[in-house]
Amino acid sequence: MKKTSTLLLVLMALLAPMTGSAEEVTFDFQNNPQGWPVGEGANFADGNLTSPLVVGEVTLTGIQGDATQPCRLMKPNDGIIALYVYKNGSIKFNAAEGRALTKIEVTMKTGSFDLTASTGAVADNVWTGNATEVVFNHAASGNRQMLKIVVTTDAENAETVKPAAAEFDVEAADIAAFRAAEDGKKVKLTLTNAQVNAVDAIFNYAYLEDASGAVEVTGITLTAGNVLNGYVIGTKSSDVLDYSNPDGGREIKLAATDDKTFTATAASLTATAIEVAAIANAENHGRLMVISNVEIKKEGRFYYAYSGEDKVQVKDAFMVLPTDYEWPANATSITGLVTFNGARWQIAPLKAADIVAAGVQPTEVTFDFSNSSLMAPGTKLTDPAGFIFNKTFTVDNVALQVTAGSAQSAIYTDASRGTCLAMFPMYAMMGITAPEGYAVTKIDFTQAGKGDLNMTPVVGAVEDHTWTGNSDVVYFTMPQKIGTAYLSKVTVTLAAKNAETSTATIDYIECANIAAFNALADGTPAKVTLTNAEVLGISANGYGTAWIQDATGGCLIQYSSLIENLKEKTKLNGVVYVILRKNSGNTQMKDAIDTPKSEIAATEISDYTIVEGTLAEVNVAANLNKLVKISGASFAATSATEGTLTQGDATIIVSNGGATANQQLHKITDTWTKDVTKMENVTIVAILTGKSDTVNQLLPLSMTEGSGDGIQNVNAVNAQNLTIYNLQGVRMNQLQKGINIVNGKKIVIK
Repeated sequence: MKKTSTLLLVLMALLAPMTGSAEEVTFDFQNNPQGWPVGEGANFADGNLTSPLVVGEVTLTGIQGDATQPCRLMKPNDGIIALYVYKNGSIKFNAAEGRALTKIEVTMKTGSFDLTASTGAVADNVWTGNATEVVFNHAASGNRQMLKIVVTTDAENAETVKPAAAEFDVEAADIAAFRAAEDGKKVKLTLTNAQVNAVDAIFNYAYLEDASGAVEVTGITLTAGNVLNGYVIGTKSSDVLDYSNPDGGREIKLAATDDKTFTATAASLTATAIEVAAIANAENHGRLMVISNVEIKKEGRFYYAYSGEDKVQVKDAFMVLPTDYEWPANATSITGLVTFNGARWQIAPLKAADIVAAGVQPTEVTFDFSNSSLMAPGTKLTDPAGFIFNKTFTVDNVALQVTAGSAQSAIYTDASRGTCLAMFPMYAMMGITAPEGYAVTKIDFTQAGKGDLNMTPVVGAVEDHTWTGNSDVVYFTMPQKIGTAYLSKVTVTLAAKNAETSTATIDYIECANIAAFNALADGTPAKVTLTNAEVLGISANGYGTAWIQDATGGCLIQYSSLIENLKEKTKLNGVVYVILRKNSGNTQMKDAIDTPKSEIAATEISDYTIVEGTLAEVNVAANLNKLVKISGASFAATSATEGTLTQGDATIIVSNGGATANQQLHKITDTWTKDVTKMENVTIVAILTGKSDTVNQLLPLSMTEGSGDGIQNVNAVNAQNLTIYNLQGVRMNQLQKGINIVNGKKIVIK
């Protein structure tokens, strides 16, 4: 019997790879149980397949190729999520190691699954075959929308088709490495944020540039203004453009093959500043560059930009200028593609706005946070070096100002997003102001990474990361906590001010005092008059929050943006423009765009105004964020950072420097439990503030015990500096349970 069972087990093991090893996985786009990012409304690009989708042992990768749109998950107005594949785009399926794809069944939203498979066969929306990888290419017009894809895999076998390894002679990490390769070699070029500077649609070649250099690409269709990441394989060649001139340009070419995998994302192109004298260099051929402060002269049939004795030809090679265009005598800047043609170095603008005449206001201005052009970034989001407080950035007479939200807005460098501006939700604001005589008509926001823009304009409208309108000032708010906006660039388009230009304003509610401010609704902009408002304390969390009170009430204020170098024991007089934020039962003044620092004066005071009474009397809403004094209470520690104050039937939490922002005011001891467990007849002076919407707490400035046998001032107590004895007169290293003699006084530790 034992022998028979063993034989059966052996037979089952032998049959297992042939029967019963098939497995199904489902890519359910419509219901999206994996929670993949989905594009919706104006933010359809959020669903772009920038990384593979993995279910079980199957990986799905979207390949844009030369398509005008990347593959994406999108929910249009009908509310149905589907995978969209556009013309000339592809989707690729890979099985896990040791497995093979045997069937792929597609449920379409509309139409049929008519993509061309790299191997196997497609019939009635079902692919069958035996391969470790299959690529489906959509070569027809329009797009294809898929609700669900069910993939069957099985153990691979001798008949399983495996993709041939890409053939190439050299692998280049960037364009500079490609340029250095030997002519005639087939090179696999890795594309890292490679921007398509320009495209010649007639001859179908493009100028591609990354941080290391530029190359001319043929054999694939690219779109100007896209940024590519991935790889392309092609043959390297080069031509000397002027054999009679040893300084002539050298044209480096990549003739691409069909072996390519990259994503293409529309972005604002970055131009590199260069002196006119430095342009005549073969390394610059095909690069997007900008020259500044030049004189333009016509010599024969051609125009040249001069900087001193150095010159470069300026030419409308891409036919972007009007036929009657007249070159200015002087230009503040000219941005364009650098080429060498006809024994001349040239710089060719890509649009009319790339030529900025001297003394003329540019009509397109870019705030480029991605290359630290405005200020040195912080090394991380919480690095104060990158905090922008209430700074105003000015580029070509256009002003951009950002305030903080739930945390401090900052410019910082992120591993995945690069250098960017982070605008936090919950009342962050951005203001963009046109120069005198001009209006803002369009603002293009280039995001760093995925995510919603989450910015609401006061005037005009935002659609697909672009604002349009006609206003001299454009304000944006982030009134809800729906996600941080990460921006690499903000490009502002200007036009002459006209009768239809609006003068944008924010409706600030005037408040005569803090009590009037506290009565406003959450998120309301307010102009608050501060009259002898006392600064009670400043938090230690780095974001710049202070507690202030006047005769009518108290609140928190984000002082770092509103008032520089704020100190405790000062009083404030003046006006602040703020937004009210309610959080944890407290009201807070969040900075707004219009805050004029010059209207706030701070003077020193010798002491604070204190609300005094029993715990039940002072623990009321009118005293929130004010300084209170309670006498004759009992205290018991509940942890190293928290305790309870009791008086009659009333109790309240006393916080001793906990982790949250509202508890980082003053630590009146290193820890409670080191020094004191219980105190009687306590007098405490503290800020009454909200711990949550329903629970208040005290942040103590001082706490004393009235009994002669107790500790007189907790601030003065430090266990390391105490002389401690027990009742037998034995010197102790630390406080013990029971009665302790500390510096000649009795303390009871329970």
